[in-house]
Amino acid sequence: MRNSLLYVSGCLILSILCGCQREINTESETVHVFAAVSLKEAIEEIGTLFERETGFEISLNSAGSNVLAQQIEASSRADLFISADSGWMDYLESGVKLGDNTRIDLLRNTLVMVCAEGVSWDEEKVETLCGLDFTFLCIGDPDAVPAGRYARDWLSGLNCGDSTVWEAFQGRLSPAPDVRAALSQVASSKDRIGIVYFTDYLLYQDRLKLLVEGPSEKARYPAAMTEQGMEKLAAGLFFTFLQSNKARLIFEKFGFRVDLSEVD
Repeated sequence: MRNSLLYVSGCLILSILCGCQREINTESETVHVFAAVSLKEAIEEIGTLFERETGFEISLNSAGSNVLAQQIEASSRADLFISADSGWMDYLESGVKLGDNTRIDLLRNTLVMVCAEGVSWDEEKVETLCGLDFTFLCIGDPDAVPAGRYARDWLSGLNCGDSTVWEAFQGRLSPAPDVRAALSQVASSKDRIGIVYFTDYLLYQDRLKLLVEGPSEKARYPAAMTEQGMEKLAAGLFFTFLQSNKARLIFEKFGFRVDLSEVD
């Protein structure tokens, strides 16, 4: 991971003087960041700090990782991609859409099970939810959305009578296009349970009640520059900035665990 930071810094900054084989675009001042929707507030704050320090502009596109990956595949607008799981980053890497040697594991997150504030349920184990009278289990679509995949994996490993919790809840699933949409479903109704990221719960804890915390830090967020981003000085600077101690403090404030072994 440290090598990726040094590669980007060396090639995109020093290459202007030393002569990297790529032609670096120093005139484009806008960095187009495609980031999983659960990162929206953290990236906005980091981007604002970066803009103040460098004068470059950050343009953030936040949505489900599946949607972003398909957008990147279809166009050349993105400079950086931060996914909420490895699968969609693998998808782009196999299609040669990513910059060589730039992929890193940036962050980790934890799943939690929540309901609307004011509900009388007070649980400590997922298994005890099997008997609760709730209408829908709201999660990201497990066939596409990382949070939904993580939720399916979590519940598939737990028992509910003679079946798994995942099997027991099949008839009550309400799949959403991204994790924030699932969160909105839960917050708006007192007969629903949802599985979202711990970072989402922190942002909306005045509207949500925490029922159960899932396996610690199972959700991983890889980040990489795209081929287009490799040609922009500003993109390389921001990618390096994401791995700095200044960015770490912001990520941790929002509840993320920074996955880098070393940062500046």
